[in-house]
Amino acid sequence: MDAKKLGKKIKLARVELDLTQTELAEKIDAKQKSISRYESGVTIPSIETLLKMAKILKKPAGYFLEE
Repeated sequence: MDAKKLGKKIKLARVELDLTQTELAEKIDAKQKSISRYESGVTIPSIETLLKMAKILKKPAGYFLEE
């Protein structure tokens, strides 16, 4: 999986819902810094975290995993 592509999809979905990184982090019980690292492609979220984000961002989990 390409961490950069995944990060772009997370950011795009977050911006579509007009959420800040901090707001998304609070909703999934994470730190803002973690969201920043996911979006910049530095780290890849765990499956559990990705599922939480997908639910909050109103996207199917597969959306983030497809190329």
